Amino acid sequence: MIKTYICVKQHDTTDCGAACLATVARAHGLRIPVTTIRQYAGTDRRGTNVLGMIEAAQHLGFEAKGVKGKLDALGQIPLPSIAHVTNGSLQHYVVIHRVTAKHITVADPARGIVKQTRDEFAAIWSGVLILLTPSATFRAGDQSVSVWRRLHSWRPCFSCCWVSP
Repeated sequence: MIKTYICVKQHDTTDCGAACLATVARAHGLRIPVTTIRQYAGTDRRGTNVLGMIEAAQHLGFEAKGVKGKLDALGQIPLPSIAHVTNGSLQHYVVIHRVTAKHITVADPARGIVKQTRDEFAAIWSGVLILLTPSATFRAGDQSVSVWRRLHSWRPCFSCCWVSP
């Protein structure tokens, strides 16, 4: 059986943190727009810092904690978790979905699902993790707003358009 992993894509270069939180939330049954998470996390033109990520995760109903870890400890963390990585001078977040003796499977909001060797992951990982587990207040569900729900709020305006000759 092939395991499928969730990956919410980022909308722009500053959205990786919010997209990672949306990915973890969706893995636990909560659909929420990246734009909403950006607001909770205080995302600005430089992106989202770890404190903003933790505060947004708590707002969504997760117990969240930032830790510094070693590669050998990745097998004991709750999954999915968020890892801070660097690519040259760029700061980035990815979601760790699976850890094996040889590989680490991540959801990269810029590239999709990526399977990396442990050495490849170690080369970009800063050692920072955001560990997330649903708290007692966590509620799964769909908080996304469909196009039809958005249009429904404009119904009075549309009805006058249909009536006029």
